[in-house]
Amino acid sequence: MKTIFRDIGLFLHIPAVMAMISIPVCILAKETYALIPLLTCAIASFATGQLFYRLTKSQSQSSSRTPYAMVTAALGWLLLPLFGAIPILMTANAADLAPDLSTTILEFKNPWNAIFEAFSGFTSTGLSMAFNYSELPHTLQWWRSLMEWIGGVGVIVLVISLLEPATQPNRLYNAEGRSQKIGLTLSKTVKHIWWIYLIYTIGSIFLFRIVGMSWWEALNHGMTGIATGGFSVTDNSIGDYGFGIKLATIIVMILGAISFSAHYQFLRHRKLSAFWSDNQHQALWIVLILGTLLLWLFNYLTVRDVPLIDILFQWSSAVSTCGFGTVSVESWDGGAKLLMTLAMLIGGAAGSTAGGIKLSRFVIVLKAIAWRFRRISLLPHEMMRYEFNGKVISESEANRRVEAAAVLTILWLCVIVVGIFILQYLKLPNSSLIDVIFEAASATSGVGISAGITHPDLPWLGKLTLICLMWMGRLEIISVLLLFSLPIKSLIERK
Repeated sequence: MKTIFRDIGLFLHIPAVMAMISIPVCILAKETYALIPLLTCAIASFATGQLFYRLTKSQSQSSSRTPYAMVTAALGWLLLPLFGAIPILMTANAADLAPDLSTTILEFKNPWNAIFEAFSGFTSTGLSMAFNYSELPHTLQWWRSLMEWIGGVGVIVLVISLLEPATQPNRLYNAEGRSQKIGLTLSKTVKHIWWIYLIYTIGSIFLFRIVGMSWWEALNHGMTGIATGGFSVTDNSIGDYGFGIKLATIIVMILGAISFSAHYQFLRHRKLSAFWSDNQHQALWIVLILGTLLLWLFNYLTVRDVPLIDILFQWSSAVSTCGFGTVSVESWDGGAKLLMTLAMLIGGAAGSTAGGIKLSRFVIVLKAIAWRFRRISLLPHEMMRYEFNGKVISESEANRRVEAAAVLTILWLCVIVVGIFILQYLKLPNSSLIDVIFEAASATSGVGISAGITHPDLPWLGKLTLICLMWMGRLEIISVLLLFSLPIKSLIERK
C-alpha cells in the first residue's frame, strides 16, 4: 500500500500543473474570478500529492506485481477527477464576484454536477451537465478541453514520461488499458506517443482553423477531437457548422480511433498502408462503411430526412467514441439507437485514444467463432491452422487471445447491464429502455453521445452510476474490480 500511495502522490501533481498552465487563459480572458479556483486546485492537489509521496517515499519499495499496478491506476483515476472538479465547483460559486455568470455555469454549484463533468473530462467521455457550452467562461471551456486532452492520452503515460513511479512502469502502462509498444523500450514508446499526439493535436487545430473555425474553437475542438473526447465550446457541438468543418471533424475523429503504432509507421516510415494492414484497422474501415449504410437505411425506412454527411458524422462519432454531434439522436427510432449502441460498444482500435471494447478484441471474437466452425468441419487427418494479422500463431496463443477478449467482453456487458438496471430503477421520465441501454453504453465506452438522460436534474444515484461506468470503462473494468476486492480480501484474511 505504501508503494501504491507513493505513485498516487505522483499522479496528484497532474491537476496542479494543469491548473497552473490554465492561469494565463484566465488572465487573458479577463475572468479573474476563476483565478482563486485554479490556485486552490493547484495547491490542494500539489499538497496532497506531496503528502502521499513524502510520507511513503523512504518506506516504499519498487513493485513489479500486476495487481498493485492495477489498484494504483484505479485509485489514481478515481482521485484525479475529484481535484479536477475544484475549479468547476468554485467558479460556479463565484457568482458574487461575477454576477453575469450564466445559468449554465450556475448548475455546477451542485457538487454532483461538477464531479460528473470532471470524470467525464478525464475519462475523455464527453457527457456533460452543461446546457449551453458557449455560455461557460473561457477558463472552464479550456479546463474541460484540457481534462479531455490529458485523459485521452492517459495520465499514466504522462507520469511515466515525466516522473519515476515506484511500480514497474510496464505494469502501470498495461493497467491503463494499453499493451502496444512502438519503441524498443517503454520509455521510448511513451515519448513516441506524446510526439505523435502533439503532432496530430497541432495538425487538427490548424485543420479546423483552415476550414473556418475561429482560433478559440479550433484550439478546443482540436484538443478534444484528437482525444476522442467530444467536449465542445459551441451549443450544438458541430451541428451549426458547414459541410467542410463536419468533414474535417470526421477526419480528426477517425485519426483518433487509429492506433498510435499505425500513426508511428506512417509518420516515421511513410507507410500509408499501416492504416489498413492489420486486422483491426481493416475492421475499422469495414465497420465505418457498412455502419454508415445501415444507419442511413434505418433513417430512410423511418422517413427521417437526415443528410448523409450527418449520418456519416454520427456513425464516425460513435465508432471513434468521440461524442461530437451534428444532430440529436434523442428522436431516432429504437433500431437506429441500437445500431449506434453496438458501434459504441465495439469502439476504436486498441492503442488509440478511443474507448469501447476495442476492435482488436472484436476481431478476435469473430475469429474465434470462425475457428470453432472450422474445427467442427475438420477431417480426422487435418490440422487446425490459426492466423492473425497475416501470421500463423500457435493454438495456445490463439486460446490465450480468445480467452482475454471473451473475459473482458463479458465483464463489459455485465457492468453495462448493472448500470441499465440502476438507471431503469430510477424510472426516468421520457426515457425508454433503449434510451437507458444507449446511455449506459455511451458512458462505459467513453463516447459521450446522449439519449437525453444525462441532465443536471438527473437524480444523484443516476449521476453516480454514470460516473462509475465512465471510470470503470476507462480502465477496462478489471483494475476497478481488483480495487473493490481489496476490502473483501482483507476481511477474509483477518478471519
